[in-house]
Amino acid sequence: MRLTSRLRELQLAAFGAVAITFSDNTFVAGGNDIMPLEKPAAGNQLTLGEVLSQPSLGLTLISGDNNYKSRPVTGAHSFEISHPTRWFSSHWIALTTGLRLKGKPEEQRLLVEELANANICALGFALDINFKQVPSALIEAAKEFELPLFTVPFATGFAEIIAFINQSLLSPNVGALRRFVSVQDYLLDALLSQSPIRSLTERLAPLVSSEVAFITRELNVGFTSDNVRREVLNAILIEVSRHVETEKANSRARGGNRGKGSSEGQNVSLTQIFEFETDFGPGLALAVLDGERDPSWLTLVQTTAAPGEAGFHLSLPLIRSAGHILSIALQTRNEQASEKRALERALLIESLAIKPTRASSIRGGRGSLERLIAVGIDFSKPVYVAVSSSSDLKRLQADFRRRAEEIGAVEIDDIHDDRLIALIQCEKTHIEPLVTQSDSGIPATFSGLSRAIEGPNGLVLGYREALSALSELESINRKSSSLNWQHLIRFEDVKMATWLLAQVEPSALEAKQRTKVEQLEIEKHTVATLISYLECNLDITEAAKRLAIHPNSMRYRLNKVRESLGIDLDDFEELVDVYLALKRRRRS
Repeated sequence: MRLTSRLRELQLAAFGAVAITFSDNTFVAGGNDIMPLEKPAAGNQLTLGEVLSQPSLGLTLISGDNNYKSRPVTGAHSFEISHPTRWFSSHWIALTTGLRLKGKPEEQRLLVEELANANICALGFALDINFKQVPSALIEAAKEFELPLFTVPFATGFAEIIAFINQSLLSPNVGALRRFVSVQDYLLDALLSQSPIRSLTERLAPLVSSEVAFITRELNVGFTSDNVRREVLNAILIEVSRHVETEKANSRARGGNRGKGSSEGQNVSLTQIFEFETDFGPGLALAVLDGERDPSWLTLVQTTAAPGEAGFHLSLPLIRSAGHILSIALQTRNEQASEKRALERALLIESLAIKPTRASSIRGGRGSLERLIAVGIDFSKPVYVAVSSSSDLKRLQADFRRRAEEIGAVEIDDIHDDRLIALIQCEKTHIEPLVTQSDSGIPATFSGLSRAIEGPNGLVLGYREALSALSELESINRKSSSLNWQHLIRFEDVKMATWLLAQVEPSALEAKQRTKVEQLEIEKHTVATLISYLECNLDITEAAKRLAIHPNSMRYRLNKVRESLGIDLDDFEELVDVYLALKRRRRS
């Protein structure tokens, strides 16, 4: 029988005549207490394992093996008197705070012997009332007389345990539903942890007797339960990758029948689940949506329970519940990340004065210092500005963020005017590899890097330095073949003209530069002619080749510049004046 069919039958049975129970594994409840999970006994009989596996009770078995958990439970009662078995029936659970046992190891031993001889199911011992921990004599006697012994946390009253047992015995179906809801609450509580996705995968694994892994939409491993083996993880990745490729192929094949604007991800829903077989056991994978087109995947492989064992019968409903919880966690995380990035982009623009703001000045946005410190840029390590260009800036940005996180760099970045602008704080030895090393699949990337910035007042100058360096690098690369491209230039290595222009606030040169450029733009082709002529180091033949004109045409244009504009291109100072004006114009 196929796995999903068997699981559906078991799921229906769980809410029908058969009580929902769990496998004989353990999971962490409330962050501390270890509680065993138990497979069901025959029929609707309540077992010790089911009582111990109730998350809300927080019970922990400290003496007894897995065989004890199949013991039937027919009732429960608390006691603080001697010879309590006269008030108990066979297969009951006895509960005590140990009021009369303090400092009496012999009486502790006699109590256990009496309970075991009366066929009592188990002894529950309350902590933090009369005892901080279970007396060693009591534990030794429990082992000797084979009486299961479990602890009851201070927060759990005996009345809760007795009520749970009575309700389960009176109405198996209600008890089953209650236990299932309790487990769902246990999974939902993972949202309150610092790492909800990791916590959820760790909590889910023992509940479904499986090794659990969360696979990202990029088909990378996100989080796994503690028990996942590398070979099992590889098998999961292979199966999920194969499924995704098959779905994409099917989607492309159906493309002719879909309406305009359809996408491959539109036929994926949170209910999409598929099963697969591995050498380690059967597996399930559930698509988890978080607002993006492609889903992530919550996966499990049943390896910790024997095939056909009922401990796996909750996998289908629980993985669906976990999938919905994961979707909430992922969407919340994405929203928080989006909001954080929006605030960081605004901070970057203000700090570097990329756009004029009320808080900005020629020395940077002073009001942004506290917010820079809040995101981790406190100038305790060198701070740099990097400006990069690429034909795939989004991919470059994602790769840059990943590498920055790997080396522990603090950065905020934004794509602005077809450039990736980043403010980075990291060790001096890390900055150059961080800026230059990128995924081999990313198109050619060119970057300009500022000098180290010592304080917030140097941020705006640092941005001008990085931008000027990149401008010079792009000019250099236009003259080189693709085989000789230079991918990074530090501001310390730029030419003197670039250095001088970067030191001056743009508004200080604006009037002079505008007058000169307006003069040059009077004559048609003048600006393009001069730029080509200057960038080709005054080589008329090379400049003509760049403009795709004859060298004589190039000479004619240069003569027109001399005659019409009165510019003497043989005069060095005049030539520098034109060069600086045009260089500033291209950066504006």
